[in-house]
Formats: sequence, C-alpha cells, structure tokens
Amino acid sequence: MRFAIVFGALILSACSPPVMFAVDVDEEIDRGNLVLNGDAAALMKNTDGAYWAKWDGSDASGYIELIYPDGETVRCEVGYVTQGMRDVQSFEVRERACAQVRY
Repeated sequence: MRFAIVFGALILSACSPPVMFAVDVDEEIDRGNLVLNGDAAALMKNTDGAYWAKWDGSDASGYIELIYPDGETVRCEVGYVTQGMRDVQSFEVRERACAQVRY
C-alpha cells in the first residue's frame, strides 16, 4: 500500500504544469536568466515584447537577472515557487527597478 501512495504522488507531481515567469521591461536588454536553486535558464523574448521562462524543477527560490547593453544588471528576487502553481509569476522592470506584480 505504501508503494502505491508514493508511486501515485510521483505520477501526480510529474503531471504538474511548470511554473511560468513573465518579465515586462521598459527598455531593451541584452539577455536575462532565471536562476532557481543554482540552475539557470535563459529568458526568451515573446512576440508581445515581454520575456518568459518556465521552471519545471523542484521547489525553489532565487532570482531573475537582466543584463543591459551597457553591462548594468538588475535582479528580481523570486520567492518560493513550487510545481503546480497556476498563476504566472509576473515582474515589471521600470527605470531599472524590479517589482513583482500581484494580481
């Protein structure tokens, strides 16, 4: 019975959607990275101009780092995220200051 419960929990966690991140910036950046639990994933620019990343790893915290053409960097702190979070984790960067958007 214990095996069935553990196996069922593993299957459910494997089916959880990844956590999605969106970053809206007010000026062009060279690149950006989502860094959670020490693992990095490049931000991808969407057709709407926002940058996106997804996380399908284990529970995590970390930051989003934006690198501007002049070499300056901005960090957006990412609190605790876990698989199955349905809301997109949204951030806005205005005048090189980052804030998480809460809906």
